[in-house]
Amino acid sequence: MDRNKQGSRPSGKAPVGKGLARSKRAQVPVDEAVEPVGRPWLAPLVSFVVLLALYVATLAPSVVGGDSGELTAVSVLGGVPHPPGFPVFAMLARLFAALPFGPSVAWRVNLLSAVSTAAAAGFLCATAQRLSNSVAAGCLAAALFGTNPIVWHNATAAEVFGLNAFFVALALWLWQRIEREPTSRGMFALCLASGLAMGNHHTFVFVGVPLLLRSWWVARHQLRARGVAVALGCGLLGLLPYAYLMIASSSRAPLSWGDQSTVSGLLAHFLRRDYGTFGMGQASAKSQVFVEAGTFAPTLYQMLGGSLRRLLFVGPLLAVIGLLWPARSRQQRTAGRIVLGILLGYTLLFAGLSNLSTEAPIYRTVLSRFFIQSDLLLALAAGLGLAALTSRMRARGLWAHWLPGLVLSLCLLTFLAGVATNAHAGQRKNTVLRDFVTAAFAAVPPNAIVITMGDHLSGAVFYLHEVEKLRPDTIHLDRNLLAGSWYCQRVTRSHPDLVLPKGLYVPGGWTMRQLMLANPLRPLVIVDRLDSWDESWKNGFRLAPTGLTHALIPATSFPSFEQWAARDHEVAAAFDPKVALRFPPGSWEHVAGELALNNQVLRAQLALSYSQEMGDAEAPARLGVGLLEEVLRLAGGSKALGIAGESQGSPLATHPAVLKSLGVGYDILSQKDPTFVARAAKAFEMFVQTASPDDPDLPAARARLLRLRGNPAAAAGR
Repeated sequence: MDRNKQGSRPSGKAPVGKGLARSKRAQVPVDEAVEPVGRPWLAPLVSFVVLLALYVATLAPSVVGGDSGELTAVSVLGGVPHPPGFPVFAMLARLFAALPFGPSVAWRVNLLSAVSTAAAAGFLCATAQRLSNSVAAGCLAAALFGTNPIVWHNATAAEVFGLNAFFVALALWLWQRIEREPTSRGMFALCLASGLAMGNHHTFVFVGVPLLLRSWWVARHQLRARGVAVALGCGLLGLLPYAYLMIASSSRAPLSWGDQSTVSGLLAHFLRRDYGTFGMGQASAKSQVFVEAGTFAPTLYQMLGGSLRRLLFVGPLLAVIGLLWPARSRQQRTAGRIVLGILLGYTLLFAGLSNLSTEAPIYRTVLSRFFIQSDLLLALAAGLGLAALTSRMRARGLWAHWLPGLVLSLCLLTFLAGVATNAHAGQRKNTVLRDFVTAAFAAVPPNAIVITMGDHLSGAVFYLHEVEKLRPDTIHLDRNLLAGSWYCQRVTRSHPDLVLPKGLYVPGGWTMRQLMLANPLRPLVIVDRLDSWDESWKNGFRLAPTGLTHALIPATSFPSFEQWAARDHEVAAAFDPKVALRFPPGSWEHVAGELALNNQVLRAQLALSYSQEMGDAEAPARLGVGLLEEVLRLAGGSKALGIAGESQGSPLATHPAVLKSLGVGYDILSQKDPTFVARAAKAFEMFVQTASPDDPDLPAARARLLRLRGNPAAAAGR
């Protein structure tokens, strides 16, 4: 018999090899049987272009608050930004600042954040799409991440967090490629990207280290000893931008943090030794009142609990599915476990290391920028969750014909909902800090020394004064940095005619009075506030709040009320605090509005002092009362005093000092107009109820209250 014919005759059994092959194919999960997505570059490219257009359309036109102004100014001028130096951002910022378009240098550096964040969304889309073989998963991840209000807000101003998000997304994309195709080249690229990422922001380490370890394990057979050495070399090559800090440190830039001319100085800057390394600050520094212990649970709640709102609620719900109930594909189950491990590791470690208070809104704003990294991981998990959910529905035959269209429609609706819900995150009309600083410097006399304090203001002043050359006749000094010898040396080198007293501006060091006496031809002006430990200026000088500034003027040449009032009226109208107060509490813009109101209280108190010095003159008292009533009006009003609040202003805490000063003003005016008696009594009553028990003005306030209520004998007895 012909063996070929005999072999072709059906026997009811398949050959062992072929049967086993068929049985294996039959057991392959649906997800693994899906063909790779055609044109895999299309969805990531669309995500990048759409989000970039959104960010550019809502880009801040000028400098904003926080670190933005300092990062822009220092990078553009060739100096070293604050620790850890952010050399990759600094070099890229100089490139973007040189672009031949855009309304300002600040706008062009802001563009760097927009491009970086949009690119992060593109790589995130590619990663989710590749891990799940689902275009919808990638689009949803990009939409959730890109329209996240914190992500969007930081994408429209110069900050390091958009670039950090880019490196995190790039590392995730390189990792998933290694998971599918373990190659030495992929590992080399991941090490290089990780080194560059560490040249931008330290928090990348929480994502980079686990991805590097996992990728090394997957590609260990391809790497061998030589490959490991090359991979380490690529990582060190990525850290090479830190050498830029040594070059920048030796430049003549007017502002450059620290001294990185030595290896020890560079290492101290890299490790943020003056900033508490991985902490948000040093708890031992009493001046840093925002640093405290016991912030683990509140920080974790803000990070994970707040993601429900930031990711439109559907994002975290899908993320739970993607992380805890993944698709039946082994690849997706492995990816879900790795993403879950990185997410938990980052959130728990960051919450444990962070010691920034969550009580005040401004500190929550500072913290929120670090949630971008965890939200990116949650968005990726949400994409995997969508893929897992749709694969199960497809396996059960649910809406088989409609399902692809439905999930893509969900992605589009998610993007539109994110844009509509978080449109306030854009900063296209945000010029508050630029307007504040411009108005403040308009009130500064020629050739003055201007001292500022705090991230909310100094960064914007650095940029406008040094880059846009606002009032180049003045010298700007940062109060906090005057405590560093490196800063004092750089300032005196940039301004040879400036004389700084010997030592540093710290308790036990030189004082403001010594600074004024050493520079008699340069008036001294404070923007914001003075240190409570330094009252040396009271010996021979007086404080003259004018507009948004405080001028220290010799007592012998202090202006008359008429002179001061005319100048104050001239410069005060240059900035409208109502515009700043429309921004949410905790924003840098809202802080600027509160700062303007605080200055208005000081101006009112000076007017009342003029009134008392002039024998309870009516004109200064009316001016002071008018300023104080406007403060209360912008702070939400006071029903007890009959002051209606501004509907567009955010409520502010009314300080007892405002009520006390208002009572004094009403009391003065009551001498000629008895209708003010009841108002004065009410203001003093409110002060007595809200003031601290150890307030030295409490006895006098109680005495005035009794007198105003018709009990002069009891008032005299007190």
